[in-house]
Formats: sequence, C-alpha cells, structure tokens
Amino acid sequence: MTAKDMTVGARAPQQARSRETQTKLLAATEDLLIEVGADAITMGSVAARAEVSVGTVYRRFENRDLLLRAVKDRMLARLGDRLDARLQGPLADLESVIDAYTFAVVEWMVESGRLLPEIFGVGLRPVPDERAEGLAALRRRLAEAAAPHRGAVRLQDADSELAFIGRTITASAMHRALSIEAAPDGMTWEQWRGRTALMAVAYLTTDRSSAPHPP
Repeated sequence: MTAKDMTVGARAPQQARSRETQTKLLAATEDLLIEVGADAITMGSVAARAEVSVGTVYRRFENRDLLLRAVKDRMLARLGDRLDARLQGPLADLESVIDAYTFAVVEWMVESGRLLPEIFGVGLRPVPDERAEGLAALRRRLAEAAAPHRGAVRLQDADSELAFIGRTITASAMHRALSIEAAPDGMTWEQWRGRTALMAVAYLTTDRSSAPHPP
C-alpha cells in the first residue's frame, strides 16, 4: 500500500498539480498538529500554513473532520508502507515474520512521534467500512508473510490467532507511545520490540490443544 492522501468525503485529485496541493495541505495539517494541537486547528490556519486560499482547502475537504481523518488515514498508510518494506520475503521462519512485523510497527511509532496523541486522540465521527478495510489490509500483510510458516503455529485457528497477534502488537505499541511520558517503563523501543516479539512467538508456538478453550 502506498501512502494515500484520501479518505471518505475528500475529493480525489485527478491531476498531478491537484495531488501536490492535497499533499501540501496534509503536510501543513501535520505540522500544525505538532505545533498547536488538534483543538486549535481550523481550515483557515491550515490554508495559511500551506499558503493557499481557504477555498482551496474546502475544495479538497468538506470540513475539518474530513481533513483530520485524511491525516489519520495517511499515517496508517505509512504503517502499511513500513510493513511492505519489512515483510518482503521470503522470511526464514515464524519468529522472523513476527520480529519484522513488530519492527515495522516500532519504526512507524517513532516516525509518527508527537502526531500520535493529537490525531488518534481526536473524537472523529464513525465512517463506513473503509477504515475497517484499511486495518484488515494490515492484518493481511502479516497473514501473507506468515503463510509459509503456518505449521509453526500450535493453535487450532492459525489465521485467527495471527490476526489477534497483529492487532495486539499494534495496539500495545500505540498505547506505549501515547502513555510513555506519563508512565515510563524504563525500556528503549528496541528493548520493547524484542520482548514483545518474543512474547508473541511464544504465544503462537505453545501447544495448548489439550487445554480447555475460554468461553
């Protein structure tokens, strides 16, 4: 997945110049998110930072929510790009797949930095299935990379368990990124990555076929 600049309700740019304008608007919004926070962002402030008219912003995005949602989607697309780069295969074993997935997530967290609490803390209205599809695409990357090593997953439903691990790693990394200043854990991101990947592999490769399943 390449980094996309579009979201539900935004108008798709058809020409190179139009795409450049849209990218410029999203970059300006990201800068403002870091500098002043989501609550202070207006369509006017984005226009001023991008050095375009307010009308140009409204021609691309009908309202502020759609603009912020586009930034959020762009960030998720960057995670997809990181996964594409790290999960290029074939990878030697399941441990290598999980380590590469965790590495990509950590790279994205470090890259996103101060944007995370601003854009993911914004109370955006629910949208149709495009968001769920985007997250499902991230899980498919892990499933595809792990496919040659499914036999190493010692659980009854390998696909479901791999999806669970993908969601858990991503959610855990995001929680750490959002809470690390208030509740430091004494680890570097590299140490966190190693421990998290080890825990995930242990979960997937421990044979629990004889143990009772939770309700």
